[in-house]
This record gives sequence, C-alpha cells and structure tokens, in this order.
Amino acid sequence: MDTLIIILIVVICTVVFFCTVFFTLAFACDKIAFGKRCDKNPLLKYFTADDFSLTSENIELKSEKNKLRGCIYRNELVSEKNGTVVFCHGMGPGHVAYINEIAYFCNCGYKVVAVDSKGCNLSDGKNIGGMYEGVKTAVAAVDYVKAKFPEDKLFLVGHSWGAYSALCASAETKVDKVVAISAPSTPAKVVLDYMAKLMPKMVASLIYRFLCLVYAFKFRCKGNTDAAECAKKNGTPTLIIHGDKDGIVGKESAAFYAAEGENITGYIARGKAHNPYNTVAAEEKLAELMQHILAAGRMTEEQKRRYFGEFDYRAATEEDGEVMRILSDFLER
Repeated sequence: MDTLIIILIVVICTVVFFCTVFFTLAFACDKIAFGKRCDKNPLLKYFTADDFSLTSENIELKSEKNKLRGCIYRNELVSEKNGTVVFCHGMGPGHVAYINEIAYFCNCGYKVVAVDSKGCNLSDGKNIGGMYEGVKTAVAAVDYVKAKFPEDKLFLVGHSWGAYSALCASAETKVDKVVAISAPSTPAKVVLDYMAKLMPKMVASLIYRFLCLVYAFKFRCKGNTDAAECAKKNGTPTLIIHGDKDGIVGKESAAFYAAEGENITGYIARGKAHNPYNTVAAEEKLAELMQHILAAGRMTEEQKRRYFGEFDYRAATEEDGEVMRILSDFLER
C-alpha cells in the first residue's frame, strides 16, 4: 500500500511539474508575441495622408479602460459613395503601415475609418495584450461609424491580425460585407506555426494546448475565437484572400482553408506571400527590408542611415492592381 501511495505521489508530482513547465513556456510565448507595444520603427519611412492627397480627421474611441486613436480618411477630389470602410491593421505600428491601401479605398470614393488597437502607435496600452484586442477595436470602430454615419453601408476590411479582427467582429456586430486578407483562424494556431519551426513538433503541440488555456484565461470564452467559424456563421458576404506562398499564416493556421459557406468567396493569390495585395516584386522588396531590420543591430549608424534612408519604399508597397480590383469589385456588388 505504501508503495502504491509513493507511486501515486510521484505520478502527481511529475504531472504537476510538466504542467507547470508547459504553462510557463506558453505564457513566455504569449509574452514574446503580445507583451510589448508596437510603435513606428525610427529607421523607417511611413507614408502619410499628404502623400496621397487625402484629408484626415483625428478620432478617439474607448475600449474598456484604453483610449484608442485613429483617423477618418477621405479623398475630397472624388465623388464620395454612401459607404465607409473600417480598416483593421495587422501586427506592427498600427494603421500607418497601410496608408497605401487606405488611399486606394478613398480613391474609390469610400470614407475610411482606421483605428490603432491597444498598444499600437497612436493608442494607449503598455502592450498589445493579445489578438482578441483587435476584435474589440474593430467592434468599437464599427459602433463609432454607425453613430456618425448611420446611413452608410459599412464594410470591414483587414489584413493578417486585422483580418482575424474583421472576421471575428462580424460575428459580434452587423456589417454589410467583410474582406479578410491573410487571416489566421485562431491565435494559438498562429503561435504554433511559428513554434513548429523552432522546436520538435510534439513539444510545440503541447505548448499549443496550454496556449489555448492561456488565451481562455486572458479573454475568457472569446480568447480562442475561431475566425473561420465566425465567417461561416455570421451570414455576411465575406471575401477571404490568401497567398499560396504565405510563410507567416500557413495552411494549418489560415482561415482561408477552413472557412466554408454560401456567404464566403475565396480567392487564392498565386505566387504571393503574406501581403498578396502587393505585387510579387513589392513582396520581395519588403522581405529584403525585413532582413535588414532584423540585422540592424549589427549595422553601423552610417550603414543604417544609408540603407534605410535610400530604400525605395514606393517599390516595397506597390499594389497589385488585379487583386485590389477584386477587393473593390466585391464591395461594389
């Protein structure tokens, strides 16, 4: 009997030990991914409304205790349509990284409301917090538009994290259409994709399960919201675009490959990576820039000044006209 008790104690202690280890690893992965702010990189040039002859009006919203800030963009030189695009940004320094795309929709005659999520650029927050914060931002932005422009058709458009935010938000608030570009299905699957490249698959799978518990703890029942499920259930006309060479949101974690329904239109961008709205050449140029950003710590100040100062940002953000027309045609239909 004493031997059985000892074995039971050893088993329980072993289970507790491994659970503690994997919980710790899961919290560490979450902190690496979402435990810091995302502000503009001082090495880089960011386009502004002036670069595209747009007008911008500063706005401020509230999401729980956080003040969220953004802008309403317009092109006053074109006839304005009775519609507003709520643009949801991806990981990085907020919507400022998407001025080219915002300008495209403004040039089509839409107003664009773009709000930075918690911990990003203009908005408050010590850190991003997690992917579901983007959903809360999208819902807050939609509520703002409904109050300010009650007669407008309302479209949610997002890229990457923003695409996840747009799909999930469409299940919480009514909009007319959704466009999701390079959307992940769940937060934990995105982290799993990344971890699987760095460690044995079995270890990554175990951490993934504990990550689901972490997100459930942080955001309760909504922390593991599946964007693909939201797209299927909301009944809203939805366009999901994905690059077949996307190395950031792969097939296992992409909403594109999991979302099915009569309301869903899928478009695979052949030869494209994570930014399929750009040309192949632009994506290659952007990948080159990212490599230099990662290597910036080993560069001299002169090397940084020369490379980042002379980099062709226009070439790295050149839009693919065909893909952008697919987006605008979808909103027009």
